[in-house]
Amino acid sequence: MTDSPLFLAVDSGTQSTRAILFDRAGNVHSIGRCAHPALSNPSPGALEQEPYDLLNAVASSVRECVTCWIGDPSRIVGGALTTQRVTTVPTLENGEPAAAAVNWLDRRLARVEIDDDPFVRWFHRLLGRYLPLGQILARSIPRQIKQRDPMLYERTRWFLPIEAWLHLKMVGASALAPGGATGVLPLDVNKRHWSPVGLLHRLVGVAPRQLPNIVEVGKRIGVVTPEFAKLSGLPEGFPFYACGGDKQAEALGGGVRSSQRDLAGVSLGTASSICMIDRKPKQHAGFEWFCAPACEPDAWTHEYMLFRGMWTVRWFARELGRDLEPDARAKETAVEALLCEEAERVVAGSEGVMTWPRWSPTLQFPMETGMTVGMRERHGRAHLFRSLIEGIAYDLRRGRDTLEKGLGRPIKRVRVGGGGSRSPFIVQTLADVLNVPVEYPEEEELAARGAAIVAAFGSGAFPSIDEAVKAMVPEARVIQPKAAHVEIYDKAFHEVYMPGLKTMRRVAEPIAR
Repeated sequence: MTDSPLFLAVDSGTQSTRAILFDRAGNVHSIGRCAHPALSNPSPGALEQEPYDLLNAVASSVRECVTCWIGDPSRIVGGALTTQRVTTVPTLENGEPAAAAVNWLDRRLARVEIDDDPFVRWFHRLLGRYLPLGQILARSIPRQIKQRDPMLYERTRWFLPIEAWLHLKMVGASALAPGGATGVLPLDVNKRHWSPVGLLHRLVGVAPRQLPNIVEVGKRIGVVTPEFAKLSGLPEGFPFYACGGDKQAEALGGGVRSSQRDLAGVSLGTASSICMIDRKPKQHAGFEWFCAPACEPDAWTHEYMLFRGMWTVRWFARELGRDLEPDARAKETAVEALLCEEAERVVAGSEGVMTWPRWSPTLQFPMETGMTVGMRERHGRAHLFRSLIEGIAYDLRRGRDTLEKGLGRPIKRVRVGGGGSRSPFIVQTLADVLNVPVEYPEEEELAARGAAIVAAFGSGAFPSIDEAVKAMVPEARVIQPKAAHVEIYDKAFHEVYMPGLKTMRRVAEPIAR
């Protein structure tokens, strides 16, 4: 139908923002993109972003998307925003940033053992030896700011996840979906709302009044303000609906649902993750995976994450692939694509080279570091790069095994999204290491598709998320594992990768000290 409604999806990630128009059949009509300026690194471990850089990227991508589409603007009936998670803006009473946003990749920590609250110190001494409690509380951004800059803490009216701050500037409401309230925040995951218990707020270091409102998925957050209308080209009064974090939106956009109990979603993004959706929330006792509200009512995502997944691929290209840049420009492709071509010429298993891609450590083992072993005189860059891709896949296999054990059901197929899914080589490696079929969508912008599904549901185009997914998620290609590679990878995973994690931690511990 030429007059069918369109839905605006905005995906504000770590490195760029995309705005995409979808119709109710899931077809893409227009795309706008805007890259973000590089993260700033004002001190060791610190990674920050200017909030207005992100807002301007949203406005620019939306304007480009809407301008490039030459149809009737009245057909665009609603939008939804999904964003990077955890990134937090200390915000003043007037809604302006009190300081730069603390990015989710920031490595700074609070020192819980010397906190000025004696209750927090006592609680840490009591339970810290049994749970990674100290590591969790040390990642609380409000607590870090309170210790690092008490005056900034006192000036801060709200600690807003970037989703809530962008909504404040776009539609005038300091609010986010339940799935946007991830990280160290006093969220009652089961009830999908802030915890009423003062204990959690005290441990995190944030008062209830410093938190944004939570709006359930598909409910209206607000309508576009005159100021954002001028920036973006959207009409005043255009509605935005609550969606949630980018990883949850990506799972939804890939059609990963609680009703498909043997299906998992894999995100090959800046952080790489594997997740399963369930109608009941369940948290891992040791926090090896975490539970968060999904981008649909009454559903939860259970997610294992490798904090720097495809980020390490970009790092490798930047640091070790600069000689390929002229060739990449001539072929109008990415350096990473040329590195994948090199790696494909290396046999599965990288001729004995193994990489543990822990450029950022896990919560349980903060001493972890990236490590590569097995190098000989015959090895070169292609072996290193292939071992890195294999290492990412091995880590996701570890996550798969952990989720299967915790949720009590097997994963028999995987649906993949994120930037890494552009590479058939990377997707094939994932299928071979996991030894399951990998469903491979035609386009990797699954987080935006998930946001469009939420906007379609919120605007009333579909009576439920289920109906929206059925209509808007297309069939995916399927890549089958190669039997010869499966045997190689299975042996390497059990005999080298998993035992090597313990070795790596032992070797890295004195370095971390």
